[in-house]
Amino acid sequence: MSDAQYALGRKVISAALRAGVAWTRRLEEPRAWHEISCMHGVILGHLPLGTGPETPAGLVGNLTRPLRSWIPLDWPALPAEMGDLVILEDGHDQQATQLTEEAIEVGCSYLEVLFDPATGGLDGGRDWLPTWSWQTAEQTEHAVYRQLANGSQSQYVAGRLMLVEVPTGTEDSILEEYARRGGARMQVYRPLPAERSCVRGGAVWWWPCPVCAYPMRLTGELLRCDFLPHQRKARVLLRPGRRPGDPPEVVNGPPGLAACRGEGVLCLDWPVWRHLTVPGLTEVDLMRWLERKGLEVERWSEMDSWDVGVTLPDGRCLVDVKDVANEQSIIDRPPRAKTIVVPSYRSEQVKPLRAALEPDGYAVHTVASFKRLVSAQLQRGAA
Repeated sequence: MSDAQYALGRKVISAALRAGVAWTRRLEEPRAWHEISCMHGVILGHLPLGTGPETPAGLVGNLTRPLRSWIPLDWPALPAEMGDLVILEDGHDQQATQLTEEAIEVGCSYLEVLFDPATGGLDGGRDWLPTWSWQTAEQTEHAVYRQLANGSQSQYVAGRLMLVEVPTGTEDSILEEYARRGGARMQVYRPLPAERSCVRGGAVWWWPCPVCAYPMRLTGELLRCDFLPHQRKARVLLRPGRRPGDPPEVVNGPPGLAACRGEGVLCLDWPVWRHLTVPGLTEVDLMRWLERKGLEVERWSEMDSWDVGVTLPDGRCLVDVKDVANEQSIIDRPPRAKTIVVPSYRSEQVKPLRAALEPDGYAVHTVASFKRLVSAQLQRGAA
């Protein structure tokens, strides 16, 4: 893969995503067309002269098509999901055009910084665009790390666990969790967004994802978690409540899924949930599994120099759990820990990761294969 083409693809995706978000908010936000024009300029500035959409309106029209069909890049050399990405749904009602699921999930995995304040660049879109549309995973992680790293190692671990275990709550309940866990307070919770709730009879209602407990997005009658792997268990249809004022009822959801009252509810800022809570679910699940096996686990040692430290019969093992949409980001910046574990739903990443990183001494596993490895070592140790 060409590093230059990959970086260029990330820039284009970032600009296209921001233009798409601006388009969906153009009716209530007077700065939307200015943002679309800026993103049109960003895209043209990264393409050969005479290529790309001629006008901002032409840019919007292309956002309902796969990027590979209108952006001249070396797509065969890039991850397929980059070229296949469609930003806006191709609906008949232009007034209600929405972002595609892939724009939110895949697109956010490739976000890149478009403006550099150090060189005089100004990013006016940050004044009103949602943070998830411009804040990269690295920026989110650094911002949260600065809040966590002021305390002790135990406070750091308490804070990381809270990001996984407490995605929502009222202000009082969140403060109680901080006090109970002994973690440093973080400025990471926001009021429940309108697209994750509904109002019936003067009451506010929301639905937690059955996998991560984060408020699911409501679009018409469809309720879904923004994280695509969770949608196998969290893609739900709703129907009107039995009585006026009742919350919508779940039609085909998992047992126990019901509406929750939303007055005064806060939830994690979307980038924090996506870039820290979601991968943290896999990390914490693995930690708890190792502990159930009777092993002593070090969590996020040296304030997250690695995710999991564990002493196995064959020696000490340092593990970094990676839950990212594309393995190239891992290859470009290999972790400090020499054992890399990816979720089992990303098993297709194992082969390219091994090809790229095993020569440098890395071992790569899915969660399932790493558990088998640990179980085999424990059985040999007990024999």
